Amino acid sequence: MEQVTCSWFHADDGIGEPELLHMWLHVDGIGPVRFNTLDHVLDLQIDEPHDSYGMSSLGHVTVSAPPDGFPLVPFTGSAIVALRHVRQRSLGSRVGFQAWFPCGSVRILALADELVVTADQLPDCWEDDLDLEPQSADPVVEMLLGVLTDQTPACGAVRDAVFAGGASRIDEGLVSAASLAGTYASRLEHTRARGIETVGLPESVRALEEYGDRPVRLGSVDSADGSWHFVLFFSADSSSLVACTGVRQVRV
Repeated sequence: MEQVTCSWFHADDGIGEPELLHMWLHVDGIGPVRFNTLDHVLDLQIDEPHDSYGMSSLGHVTVSAPPDGFPLVPFTGSAIVALRHVRQRSLGSRVGFQAWFPCGSVRILALADELVVTADQLPDCWEDDLDLEPQSADPVVEMLLGVLTDQTPACGAVRDAVFAGGASRIDEGLVSAASLAGTYASRLEHTRARGIETVGLPESVRALEEYGDRPVRLGSVDSADGSWHFVLFFSADSSSLVACTGVRQVRV
């Protein structure tokens, strides 16, 4: 998450605190994602922040970076490593989600047609009516989101593919990193010669060479639209990511 932008409504009578109307999370590889409330629904759209504007006699709207105390400010520049939906029992529907970063989490919710962003507990009347939905039934997705925390273009591209519903798998066998380094060095030469777009391939070759004869476990993610194929190299126990790379799929 590269940046946060907010729009605030200010009443002309000056009574009360400014009200959060919209929020944009500028996500690497996706762009600015606008958060808005539609009744009890949290609406998300890819949309550039708008300019400040007046609202007749009601007040005016300002658009700016959030103040220092805003819950998402401490996580600017950090990766979103996991998401889980939040459901409101009385409505029987989802009203937002909780986003995890390497050093904490924040909930983004549509409550009573208000956009609520909080890292703290809400009043009991709200907390008692909210449920955190179970983790994904797919343990591979949960594992991937747990290790894809590096701030590199390759990791960011794989995270985006996983969030967008890409197909993923983890192989059971182990392979020497050194043997794979030679294989992927050849692939690097091949893709360069043919002008095929890649991400993280030179870095992966170097990482595998440095990892030496230690074993790695292979995994893969295919983007939902089939345009990218990513290969991931995990430690033998799958607890950490050694390297990852992606190759754009060429259609003939």
